[in-house]
Amino acid sequence: MFTTISTIVKKIGEFGPLILLVTTIILLRNKTTMLTYYILFFIFSILLNIILKSVLQQPRPSIDEKTFNTMLKHKERYVYKHGMPYDIFGMPSGHSQSVLLSTVYIYFALRDVKTTIAYLVVTLITLSQRVIDNHHTILQVVIGSIIGILLGYSGYVLSKKNIQGKLTNKKEDYGPI
Repeated sequence: MFTTISTIVKKIGEFGPLILLVTTIILLRNKTTMLTYYILFFIFSILLNIILKSVLQQPRPSIDEKTFNTMLKHKERYVYKHGMPYDIFGMPSGHSQSVLLSTVYIYFALRDVKTTIAYLVVTLITLSQRVIDNHHTILQVVIGSIIGILLGYSGYVLSKKNIQGKLTNKKEDYGPI
């Protein structure tokens, strides 16, 4: 029983960004502008994460120093785990960045307590799984989380500005009542 729950929690942590991405798309499907900004910021977040990892080049805790230095020397960045490319750089955590972006964005977009709590549960599972499974250090998760929060809020603010449009005074705004 405990093994089954542990496996489910681990899978939620591994696929947290995808779970929240798909859920957010479903929840915002009738709010076209908000959905568009969310998707754009999600893609921007992925690209920013790749750039930051390239610049900072901080190793993951699971990559031993000898392998890391050898790969850097040969200008290699990915090892393959279970047939998938696995970046040797860990700063900042892309999973943390993605789940916090989604959680903050959906909170502001919907202002629904139950949805936000569900997102927070997936987010906390994802954050803890990244550290427990030795994919990231606590600092890498914290920095990824901060970036995700900033991106989620910024994306929401820009989407709201676009929805409201540019407000201008009309000639009759100052006329007699």
